[in-house]
Amino acid sequence: MERTRSSSVAWRLWLAVVAVCALIRCLGQLLGAPFRIYEIPYVVITCGVPIMILAGMRLHRPARPTGWYLLALGQATYAAADVVYSFDVWSTGNMAEPTPGDVLYLCSYLFTGAAVLIFIRRRTPGWDFATAVDALVIALSAGLLTWEFLVEPVAQDSTLPLAAKLTEVSYPVLDLMLLILAVRLLFGSGARSTALYLLFGYLGLMFAADTAYAVIGLLGGANTTEPFTALLWVVSLGMIGACALHPAMRDFDARSPVAAPAATPARLTMLTGAVLMVPGLQLGEHLAGKDLNVPLTSSACAVMFLLVLARMAGLVAAQRRAADTDALTGAHNRRYFEEALTAECRRAARAGYDFGLLMIDIDHFKKINDTYGHPGGDRVLRELARRLNSGKRSGTVFARYGGEEFIALIPHVAAGDLPLIAERTRQAIADLPFDVTATDLITVTASLGAAATSGPLTDPAELLRAADEALYAAKAGGRNRSVVAPTTLTPATAPH
Repeated sequence: MERTRSSSVAWRLWLAVVAVCALIRCLGQLLGAPFRIYEIPYVVITCGVPIMILAGMRLHRPARPTGWYLLALGQATYAAADVVYSFDVWSTGNMAEPTPGDVLYLCSYLFTGAAVLIFIRRRTPGWDFATAVDALVIALSAGLLTWEFLVEPVAQDSTLPLAAKLTEVSYPVLDLMLLILAVRLLFGSGARSTALYLLFGYLGLMFAADTAYAVIGLLGGANTTEPFTALLWVVSLGMIGACALHPAMRDFDARSPVAAPAATPARLTMLTGAVLMVPGLQLGEHLAGKDLNVPLTSSACAVMFLLVLARMAGLVAAQRRAADTDALTGAHNRRYFEEALTAECRRAARAGYDFGLLMIDIDHFKKINDTYGHPGGDRVLRELARRLNSGKRSGTVFARYGGEEFIALIPHVAAGDLPLIAERTRQAIADLPFDVTATDLITVTASLGAAATSGPLTDPAELLRAADEALYAAKAGGRNRSVVAPTTLTPATAPH
Protein backbone atom coordinates (compact mmCIF):
# COMPACT_ATOMS: atom_id res chain seq x y z
CA MET A 1 0.00 0.00 0.00
CA GLU A 2 2.83 2.40 0.90
CA ARG A 3 4.60 1.72 -2.40
CA THR A 4 1.37 2.32 -4.36
CA ARG A 5 0.81 5.64 -2.59
CA SER A 6 4.40 6.73 -3.21
CA SER A 7 4.23 5.84 -6.90
CA SER A 8 0.99 7.79 -7.37
CA VAL A 9 2.57 10.88 -5.80
CA ALA A 10 6.02 10.72 -7.42
CA TRP A 11 5.01 11.54 -11.01
CA ARG A 12 2.76 14.42 -9.92
CA LEU A 13 5.51 15.87 -7.72
CA TRP A 14 7.95 15.61 -10.62
CA LEU A 15 5.57 17.47 -12.94
CA ALA A 16 5.21 20.23 -10.33
CA VAL A 17 9.01 20.61 -10.26
CA VAL A 18 9.05 20.67 -14.07
CA ALA A 19 6.40 23.42 -14.16
CA VAL A 20 8.38 25.61 -11.75
CA CYS A 21 11.65 25.13 -13.66
CA ALA A 22 9.95 25.80 -17.00
CA LEU A 23 8.55 29.11 -15.75
CA ILE A 24 11.90 30.17 -14.27
CA ARG A 25 13.65 29.27 -17.55
CA CYS A 26 11.19 31.25 -19.66
CA LEU A 27 10.76 34.29 -17.41
CA GLY A 28 14.47 34.48 -16.61
CA GLN A 29 15.41 35.01 -20.24
CA LEU A 30 12.49 37.35 -20.90
CA LEU A 31 13.46 39.51 -17.93
CA GLY A 32 17.11 39.68 -18.99
CA ALA A 33 18.67 37.49 -16.28
CA PRO A 34 22.24 36.23 -16.85
CA PHE A 35 22.48 33.09 -19.01
CA ARG A 36 23.77 30.87 -16.20
CA ILE A 37 20.82 31.86 -13.99
CA TYR A 38 18.00 30.95 -16.34
CA GLU A 39 19.85 27.97 -17.85
CA ILE A 40 20.29 26.18 -14.50
CA PRO A 41 16.58 25.16 -14.16
CA TYR A 42 16.68 23.76 -17.69
CA VAL A 43 19.82 21.71 -16.98
CA VAL A 44 18.27 20.45 -13.71
CA ILE A 45 15.33 18.99 -15.63
CA THR A 46 17.27 17.61 -18.58
CA CYS A 47 19.78 15.90 -16.25
CA GLY A 48 16.99 14.72 -13.95
CA VAL A 49 15.04 12.90 -16.69
CA PRO A 50 17.32 9.82 -17.04
CA ILE A 51 17.44 9.61 -13.24
CA MET A 52 13.63 9.67 -13.10
CA ILE A 53 13.43 6.91 -15.74
CA LEU A 54 15.76 4.68 -13.72
CA ALA A 55 13.87 5.55 -10.53
CA GLY A 56 10.58 4.61 -12.21
CA MET A 57 12.06 1.29 -13.30
CA ARG A 58 13.21 0.55 -9.77
CA LEU A 59 9.86 1.60 -8.32
CA HIS A 60 7.56 -0.28 -10.74
CA ARG A 61 9.87 -3.04 -12.03
CA PRO A 62 8.54 -3.53 -15.59
CA ALA A 63 8.66 -7.12 -16.81
CA ARG A 64 10.57 -6.17 -20.00
CA PRO A 65 12.95 -3.31 -19.20
CA THR A 66 14.96 -3.15 -22.46
CA GLY A 67 12.94 -0.29 -23.94
CA TRP A 68 13.17 1.73 -20.73
CA TYR A 69 16.94 1.25 -20.52
CA LEU A 70 17.28 2.51 -24.09
CA LEU A 71 15.04 5.45 -23.26
CA ALA A 72 17.20 6.28 -20.23
CA LEU A 73 20.32 6.05 -22.41
CA GLY A 74 18.78 8.36 -25.00
CA GLN A 75 17.83 10.92 -22.36
CA ALA A 76 21.25 10.69 -20.69
CA THR A 77 22.85 11.41 -24.06
CA TYR A 78 20.45 14.32 -24.58
CA ALA A 79 21.36 15.68 -21.13
CA ALA A 80 25.06 15.44 -21.95
CA ALA A 81 24.42 17.36 -25.17
CA ASP A 82 22.56 20.08 -23.26
CA VAL A 83 25.43 20.41 -20.78
CA VAL A 84 27.96 20.71 -23.62
CA TYR A 85 25.77 23.26 -25.41
CA SER A 86 25.25 25.33 -22.25
CA PHE A 87 28.97 25.30 -21.45
CA ASP A 88 29.85 26.41 -25.00
CA VAL A 89 27.38 29.31 -24.89
CA TRP A 90 28.45 30.38 -21.41
CA SER A 91 32.22 30.07 -21.96
CA THR A 92 32.88 31.02 -25.59
CA GLY A 93 29.62 31.59 -27.44
CA ASN A 94 31.18 29.72 -30.37
CA MET A 95 28.35 27.74 -31.98
CA ALA A 96 29.84 26.82 -35.36
CA GLU A 97 28.22 23.57 -36.49
CA PRO A 98 28.76 20.74 -36.08
CA THR A 99 29.68 20.87 -32.39
CA PRO A 100 30.25 17.94 -29.98
CA GLY A 101 26.81 18.75 -28.63
CA ASP A 102 25.27 18.16 -32.07
CA VAL A 103 26.79 14.67 -32.22
CA LEU A 104 25.30 13.85 -28.82
CA TYR A 105 21.90 15.30 -29.75
CA LEU A 106 21.72 13.22 -32.93
CA CYS A 107 22.72 10.05 -31.05
CA SER A 108 20.00 10.69 -28.47
CA TYR A 109 17.40 10.70 -31.28
CA LEU A 110 18.52 7.24 -32.36
CA PHE A 111 18.42 5.77 -28.84
CA THR A 112 15.01 7.27 -28.13
CA GLY A 113 13.62 6.13 -31.48
CA ALA A 114 14.86 2.57 -30.85
CA ALA A 115 13.15 2.56 -27.45
CA VAL A 116 9.82 3.75 -28.85
CA LEU A 117 10.05 1.20 -31.66
CA ILE A 118 10.50 -1.57 -29.10
CA PHE A 119 7.39 -0.36 -27.25
CA ILE A 120 5.38 -0.34 -30.48
CA ARG A 121 6.40 -3.84 -31.55
CA ARG A 122 5.64 -5.29 -28.11
CA ARG A 123 2.25 -3.61 -27.80
CA THR A 124 1.04 -4.53 -31.30
CA PRO A 125 0.69 -8.21 -32.29
CA GLY A 126 2.09 -8.95 -35.72
CA TRP A 127 2.14 -6.43 -38.57
CA ASP A 128 -0.52 -3.79 -38.04
CA PHE A 129 -1.39 -2.81 -41.62
CA ALA A 130 -4.00 -0.18 -40.73
CA THR A 131 -1.80 1.72 -38.30
CA ALA A 132 1.19 1.52 -40.66
CA VAL A 133 -0.83 3.09 -43.50
CA ASP A 134 -2.17 5.83 -41.22
CA ALA A 135 1.34 6.65 -40.04
CA LEU A 136 2.61 6.74 -43.64
CA VAL A 137 -0.11 9.20 -44.66
CA ILE A 138 0.79 11.60 -41.85
CA ALA A 139 4.52 11.07 -42.37
CA LEU A 140 4.23 11.87 -46.08
CA SER A 141 2.34 15.07 -45.38
CA ALA A 142 4.73 16.16 -42.61
CA GLY A 143 7.72 15.11 -44.70
CA LEU A 144 6.63 17.33 -47.58
CA LEU A 145 6.29 20.32 -45.25
CA THR A 146 9.65 19.52 -43.67
CA TRP A 147 11.30 19.43 -47.08
CA GLU A 148 9.62 22.62 -48.26
CA PHE A 149 10.29 24.81 -45.23
CA LEU A 150 13.33 23.28 -43.50
CA VAL A 151 15.45 20.99 -45.64
CA GLU A 152 15.37 22.74 -49.02
CA PRO A 153 16.16 26.26 -47.67
CA VAL A 154 19.18 24.89 -45.80
CA ALA A 155 20.34 22.83 -48.79
CA GLN A 156 20.20 25.89 -51.06
CA ASP A 157 22.02 28.21 -48.62
CA SER A 158 25.39 28.80 -50.30
CA THR A 159 26.86 30.47 -47.19
CA LEU A 160 26.77 27.27 -45.12
CA PRO A 161 29.62 24.74 -45.32
CA LEU A 162 28.68 21.13 -46.13
CA ALA A 163 29.16 19.89 -42.55
CA ALA A 164 26.81 22.57 -41.22
CA LYS A 165 24.22 21.74 -43.89
CA LEU A 166 24.29 18.04 -43.03
CA THR A 167 23.95 18.83 -39.33
CA GLU A 168 21.02 21.20 -39.76
CA VAL A 169 19.23 18.86 -42.17
CA SER A 170 19.68 15.90 -39.81
CA TYR A 171 17.55 17.50 -37.10
CA PRO A 172 14.28 17.84 -39.08
CA VAL A 173 14.78 14.38 -40.60
CA LEU A 174 15.19 12.77 -37.17
CA ASP A 175 12.34 14.86 -35.77
CA LEU A 176 10.19 13.48 -38.58
CA MET A 177 11.26 9.97 -37.59
CA LEU A 178 10.10 10.61 -34.02
CA LEU A 179 6.81 12.01 -35.31
CA ILE A 180 6.17 8.86 -37.35
CA LEU A 181 6.90 6.72 -34.29
CA ALA A 182 4.63 8.91 -32.15
CA VAL A 183 1.73 8.49 -34.58
CA ARG A 184 2.43 4.76 -34.85
CA LEU A 185 2.40 4.50 -31.06
CA LEU A 186 -0.84 6.43 -30.60
CA PHE A 187 -2.69 4.82 -33.51
CA GLY A 188 -1.56 1.30 -32.65
CA SER A 189 -3.23 -1.14 -30.31
CA GLY A 190 -2.59 -1.56 -26.59
CA ALA A 191 -3.88 -0.01 -23.38
CA ARG A 192 -4.74 3.71 -23.51
CA SER A 193 -3.03 4.58 -20.24
CA THR A 194 -1.72 7.83 -18.78
CA ALA A 195 1.80 6.58 -19.51
CA LEU A 196 0.95 6.34 -23.22
CA TYR A 197 -0.35 9.89 -23.39
CA LEU A 198 2.66 11.23 -21.46
CA LEU A 199 5.06 9.51 -23.87
CA PHE A 200 3.09 10.74 -26.89
CA GLY A 201 3.02 14.23 -25.36
CA TYR A 202 6.80 14.15 -25.00
CA LEU A 203 7.31 13.11 -28.64
CA GLY A 204 4.74 15.60 -29.96
CA LEU A 205 6.00 18.57 -27.93
CA MET A 206 9.62 17.79 -28.75
CA PHE A 207 8.75 17.74 -32.46
CA ALA A 208 6.80 21.01 -32.14
CA ALA A 209 9.61 22.74 -30.22
CA ASP A 210 12.35 21.57 -32.59
CA THR A 211 10.31 22.55 -35.66
CA ALA A 212 9.41 25.96 -34.24
CA TYR A 213 13.05 26.61 -33.32
CA ALA A 214 14.21 25.67 -36.83
CA VAL A 215 11.56 27.72 -38.63
CA ILE A 216 12.10 30.76 -36.40
CA GLY A 217 15.84 30.47 -36.92
CA LEU A 218 15.35 30.56 -40.69
CA LEU A 219 13.17 33.65 -40.29
CA GLY A 220 15.77 35.34 -38.10
CA GLY A 221 13.73 35.53 -34.90
CA ALA A 222 15.59 33.12 -32.62
CA ASN A 223 16.59 35.68 -30.00
CA THR A 224 13.05 36.86 -29.21
CA THR A 225 11.29 33.49 -29.32
CA GLU A 226 13.88 31.17 -27.78
CA PRO A 227 12.33 31.44 -24.24
CA PHE A 228 9.09 29.91 -25.52
CA THR A 229 10.73 27.07 -27.43
CA ALA A 230 12.85 26.39 -24.35
CA LEU A 231 9.62 26.26 -22.33
CA LEU A 232 8.30 23.57 -24.68
CA TRP A 233 11.54 21.60 -24.37
CA VAL A 234 11.40 21.63 -20.57
CA VAL A 235 7.76 20.52 -20.52
CA SER A 236 8.35 17.75 -23.07
CA LEU A 237 11.32 16.41 -21.12
CA GLY A 238 9.27 16.54 -17.94
CA MET A 239 6.56 14.44 -19.56
CA ILE A 240 8.94 11.59 -20.38
CA GLY A 241 10.15 11.58 -16.77
CA ALA A 242 6.54 11.52 -15.54
CA CYS A 243 5.78 8.66 -17.93
CA ALA A 244 8.50 6.53 -16.33
CA LEU A 245 7.35 7.43 -12.80
CA HIS A 246 3.67 6.69 -13.48
CA PRO A 247 2.43 3.27 -12.22
CA ALA A 248 1.02 2.48 -15.69
CA MET A 249 4.57 2.15 -17.05
CA ARG A 250 4.75 -1.34 -15.49
CA ASP A 251 2.37 -2.77 -18.12
CA PHE A 252 2.91 -0.09 -20.74
CA ASP A 253 4.24 -2.47 -23.39
CA ALA A 254 1.86 -5.35 -22.59
CA ARG A 255 0.79 -7.16 -25.75
CA SER A 256 -2.65 -6.19 -26.99
CA PRO A 257 -5.21 -8.94 -27.78
CA VAL A 258 -6.46 -6.97 -30.82
CA ALA A 259 -4.59 -5.87 -33.91
CA ALA A 260 -5.62 -2.21 -33.96
CA PRO A 261 -8.23 0.17 -32.56
CA ALA A 262 -11.24 1.20 -34.60
CA ALA A 263 -11.24 4.08 -37.07
CA THR A 264 -12.46 6.72 -34.62
CA PRO A 265 -13.61 10.24 -35.65
CA ALA A 266 -10.42 11.74 -34.17
CA ARG A 267 -8.29 9.32 -36.17
CA LEU A 268 -10.15 10.06 -39.39
CA THR A 269 -9.99 13.82 -38.73
CA MET A 270 -6.20 13.66 -38.34
CA LEU A 271 -5.86 11.66 -41.56
CA THR A 272 -8.14 14.08 -43.43
CA GLY A 273 -6.02 17.03 -42.33
CA ALA A 274 -2.86 15.24 -43.43
CA VAL A 275 -4.28 14.42 -46.87
CA LEU A 276 -5.51 18.00 -47.43
CA MET A 277 -2.13 19.42 -46.41
CA VAL A 278 -0.55 18.79 -49.81
CA PRO A 279 -3.13 20.61 -51.99
CA GLY A 280 -3.21 23.30 -49.28
CA LEU A 281 0.53 23.75 -49.68
CA GLN A 282 0.15 24.01 -53.44
CA LEU A 283 -2.55 26.66 -53.07
CA GLY A 284 -0.48 28.63 -50.56
CA GLU A 285 2.57 28.67 -52.83
CA HIS A 286 0.42 29.75 -55.78
CA LEU A 287 -1.17 32.63 -53.83
CA ALA A 288 2.26 33.71 -52.58
CA GLY A 289 3.57 33.82 -56.14
CA LYS A 290 6.22 31.16 -55.49
CA ASP A 291 7.37 28.60 -58.00
CA LEU A 292 5.47 25.35 -57.56
CA ASN A 293 7.41 22.13 -57.24
CA VAL A 294 4.91 20.26 -59.40
CA PRO A 295 6.70 16.87 -59.61
CA LEU A 296 7.15 16.69 -55.84
CA THR A 297 3.62 17.73 -54.84
CA SER A 298 1.98 15.67 -57.60
CA SER A 299 3.92 12.58 -56.55
CA ALA A 300 2.92 13.15 -52.93
CA CYS A 301 -0.75 13.48 -53.90
CA ALA A 302 -0.58 10.28 -55.97
CA VAL A 303 1.05 8.28 -53.18
CA MET A 304 -1.47 9.57 -50.64
CA PHE A 305 -4.33 8.61 -52.94
CA LEU A 306 -2.96 5.07 -53.18
CA LEU A 307 -2.50 4.92 -49.41
CA VAL A 308 -6.10 6.04 -48.85
CA LEU A 309 -7.31 3.34 -51.26
CA ALA A 310 -5.26 0.76 -49.36
CA ARG A 311 -6.72 2.03 -46.08
CA MET A 312 -10.26 1.75 -47.43
CA ALA A 313 -9.57 -1.78 -48.65
CA GLY A 314 -8.25 -2.62 -45.19
CA LEU A 315 -11.39 -1.22 -43.54
CA VAL A 316 -13.63 -3.27 -45.83
CA ALA A 317 -11.61 -6.41 -45.10
CA ALA A 318 -11.73 -5.71 -41.36
CA GLN A 319 -15.49 -5.25 -41.46
CA ARG A 320 -15.86 -8.50 -43.38
CA ARG A 321 -13.72 -10.32 -40.80
CA ALA A 322 -15.73 -8.78 -37.96
CA ALA A 323 -18.98 -9.99 -39.55
CA ASP A 324 -17.60 -13.54 -39.77
CA THR A 325 -15.76 -13.70 -36.43
CA ASP A 326 -16.82 -14.35 -32.85
CA ALA A 327 -15.59 -11.31 -30.91
CA LEU A 328 -14.68 -13.21 -27.73
CA THR A 329 -12.75 -16.20 -29.06
CA GLY A 330 -11.61 -15.06 -32.49
CA ALA A 331 -13.12 -18.20 -34.07
CA HIS A 332 -15.60 -18.02 -36.92
CA ASN A 333 -19.21 -17.39 -35.89
CA ARG A 334 -22.29 -19.50 -36.54
CA ARG A 335 -23.41 -17.55 -39.61
CA TYR A 336 -20.07 -18.02 -41.32
CA PHE A 337 -20.01 -21.73 -40.45
CA GLU A 338 -23.46 -22.43 -41.85
CA GLU A 339 -22.52 -20.73 -45.13
CA ALA A 340 -19.28 -22.73 -45.24
CA LEU A 341 -21.17 -25.98 -44.59
CA THR A 342 -23.61 -25.31 -47.44
CA ALA A 343 -20.73 -24.52 -49.80
CA GLU A 344 -18.85 -27.64 -48.68
CA CYS A 345 -21.87 -29.81 -49.47
CA ARG A 346 -21.87 -28.49 -53.04
CA ARG A 347 -18.11 -28.99 -53.50
CA ALA A 348 -18.22 -32.51 -52.07
CA ALA A 349 -21.12 -33.40 -54.34
CA ARG A 350 -19.20 -32.22 -57.41
CA ALA A 351 -15.81 -33.69 -56.49
CA GLY A 352 -17.08 -36.85 -54.80
CA TYR A 353 -15.17 -36.65 -51.48
CA ASP A 354 -16.32 -37.27 -47.90
CA PHE A 355 -16.45 -34.84 -45.01
CA GLY A 356 -17.56 -34.80 -41.38
CA LEU A 357 -18.69 -32.62 -38.49
CA LEU A 358 -17.39 -32.44 -34.95
CA MET A 359 -19.50 -30.80 -32.21
CA ILE A 360 -17.70 -29.89 -28.96
CA ASP A 361 -19.52 -28.85 -25.77
CA ILE A 362 -17.71 -27.88 -22.55
CA ASP A 363 -18.80 -30.01 -19.60
CA HIS A 364 -20.36 -28.21 -16.59
CA PHE A 365 -19.58 -24.78 -18.02
CA LYS A 366 -22.23 -23.13 -15.83
CA LYS A 367 -20.35 -24.33 -12.75
CA ILE A 368 -17.17 -22.63 -14.05
CA ASN A 369 -19.06 -19.37 -14.51
CA ASP A 370 -20.69 -19.65 -11.08
CA THR A 371 -17.36 -20.37 -9.35
CA TYR A 372 -15.00 -18.00 -11.16
CA GLY A 373 -17.39 -15.50 -12.70
CA HIS A 374 -17.90 -14.69 -16.35
CA PRO A 375 -14.30 -13.43 -16.79
CA GLY A 376 -13.10 -16.91 -15.78
CA GLY A 377 -15.53 -18.53 -18.18
CA ASP A 378 -14.40 -16.22 -20.96
CA ARG A 379 -10.77 -17.22 -20.39
CA VAL A 380 -11.73 -20.88 -20.72
CA LEU A 381 -13.59 -20.22 -23.98
CA ARG A 382 -10.66 -18.28 -25.45
CA GLU A 383 -8.13 -20.94 -24.49
CA LEU A 384 -10.32 -23.74 -25.81
CA ALA A 385 -10.69 -21.90 -29.12
CA ARG A 386 -6.93 -21.41 -29.28
CA ARG A 387 -6.21 -25.11 -28.71
CA LEU A 388 -8.79 -26.31 -31.20
CA ASN A 389 -7.71 -23.82 -33.85
CA SER A 390 -3.99 -24.55 -33.46
CA GLY A 391 -4.49 -28.33 -33.64
CA LYS A 392 -6.95 -28.50 -36.53
CA ARG A 393 -6.29 -30.33 -39.78
CA SER A 394 -5.59 -28.39 -42.95
CA GLY A 395 -8.80 -27.14 -44.52
CA THR A 396 -10.88 -27.49 -41.34
CA VAL A 397 -13.42 -24.72 -40.69
CA PHE A 398 -13.71 -24.08 -36.95
CA ALA A 399 -16.41 -21.93 -35.33
CA ARG A 400 -18.10 -21.05 -32.07
CA TYR A 401 -21.60 -22.39 -32.59
CA GLY A 402 -23.20 -20.78 -29.54
CA GLY A 403 -22.52 -20.40 -25.80
CA GLU A 404 -19.97 -23.03 -24.78
CA GLU A 405 -20.46 -25.10 -27.95
CA PHE A 406 -17.98 -25.22 -30.82
CA ILE A 407 -18.14 -27.00 -34.16
CA ALA A 408 -15.65 -28.09 -36.80
CA LEU A 409 -16.17 -28.96 -40.44
CA ILE A 410 -13.54 -31.47 -41.56
CA PRO A 411 -13.27 -32.04 -45.33
CA HIS A 412 -11.78 -35.14 -46.95
CA VAL A 413 -12.35 -37.42 -43.96
CA ALA A 414 -13.94 -40.86 -43.98
CA ALA A 415 -16.27 -42.13 -41.27
CA GLY A 416 -13.60 -44.60 -40.15
CA ASP A 417 -11.10 -41.81 -39.41
CA LEU A 418 -13.51 -39.66 -37.43
CA PRO A 419 -13.34 -41.56 -34.08
CA LEU A 420 -9.56 -41.01 -33.86
CA ILE A 421 -9.90 -37.31 -34.70
CA ALA A 422 -12.66 -36.87 -32.12
CA GLU A 423 -10.68 -38.65 -29.40
CA ARG A 424 -7.52 -36.64 -30.05
CA THR A 425 -9.58 -33.45 -29.84
CA ARG A 426 -11.07 -34.53 -26.50
CA GLN A 427 -7.62 -35.33 -25.10
CA ALA A 428 -6.23 -31.96 -26.25
CA ILE A 429 -8.87 -30.31 -24.06
CA ALA A 430 -8.67 -32.58 -20.99
CA ASP A 431 -4.94 -33.28 -20.75
CA LEU A 432 -3.73 -29.73 -19.98
CA PRO A 433 -5.24 -27.47 -17.28
CA PHE A 434 -6.78 -24.08 -18.08
CA ASP A 435 -5.82 -20.71 -16.56
CA VAL A 436 -9.19 -19.64 -15.21
CA THR A 437 -7.72 -16.70 -13.25
CA ALA A 438 -4.25 -15.22 -12.92
CA THR A 439 -3.48 -17.76 -10.16
CA ASP A 440 -5.95 -20.65 -10.57
CA LEU A 441 -5.63 -23.68 -12.86
CA ILE A 442 -8.56 -26.05 -13.42
CA THR A 443 -9.19 -29.17 -15.46
CA VAL A 444 -11.76 -28.67 -18.20
CA THR A 445 -13.38 -31.52 -20.11
CA ALA A 446 -15.70 -31.61 -23.09
CA SER A 447 -18.21 -33.94 -24.71
CA LEU A 448 -17.93 -34.49 -28.45
CA GLY A 449 -20.37 -35.66 -31.09
CA ALA A 450 -19.26 -36.51 -34.61
CA ALA A 451 -20.90 -37.48 -37.85
CA ALA A 452 -19.62 -38.16 -41.35
CA THR A 453 -21.18 -38.70 -44.73
CA SER A 454 -20.07 -40.35 -47.95
CA GLY A 455 -21.31 -39.27 -51.30
CA PRO A 456 -23.34 -36.19 -52.17
CA LEU A 457 -25.53 -34.55 -49.52
CA THR A 458 -28.07 -31.89 -50.45
CA ASP A 459 -29.32 -31.00 -46.96
CA PRO A 460 -26.63 -29.93 -44.42
CA ALA A 461 -29.23 -30.22 -41.64
CA GLU A 462 -28.97 -34.01 -41.88
CA LEU A 463 -25.30 -33.95 -40.90
CA LEU A 464 -25.89 -31.36 -38.17
CA ARG A 465 -28.72 -33.45 -36.73
CA ALA A 466 -26.59 -36.59 -36.65
CA ALA A 467 -23.66 -34.81 -34.94
CA ASP A 468 -26.02 -33.22 -32.41
CA GLU A 469 -27.54 -36.60 -31.53
CA ALA A 470 -24.07 -38.05 -31.07
CA LEU A 471 -23.19 -35.12 -28.76
CA TYR A 472 -26.33 -35.77 -26.71
CA ALA A 473 -25.30 -39.43 -26.41
CA ALA A 474 -21.84 -38.40 -25.17
CA LYS A 475 -23.40 -36.23 -22.45
CA ALA A 476 -25.88 -38.92 -21.46
CA GLY A 477 -23.05 -41.44 -21.27
CA GLY A 478 -21.23 -39.53 -18.51
CA ARG A 479 -19.54 -36.62 -20.37
CA ASN A 480 -15.83 -36.25 -21.15
CA ARG A 481 -16.17 -38.66 -24.03
CA SER A 482 -16.58 -38.67 -27.79
CA VAL A 483 -19.35 -40.41 -29.68
CA VAL A 484 -19.56 -40.87 -33.43
CA ALA A 485 -22.95 -41.21 -35.11
CA PRO A 486 -23.52 -44.99 -35.43
CA THR A 487 -24.50 -45.03 -39.09
CA THR A 488 -23.23 -43.21 -42.13
CA LEU A 489 -25.81 -40.84 -43.51
CA THR A 490 -27.69 -42.05 -46.55
CA PRO A 491 -26.63 -39.88 -49.48
CA ALA A 492 -29.30 -37.78 -51.08
CA THR A 493 -29.68 -37.52 -54.80
CA ALA A 494 -26.98 -35.25 -56.16
CA PRO A 495 -28.18 -32.13 -57.91
CA HIS A 496 -27.76 -32.01 -61.69
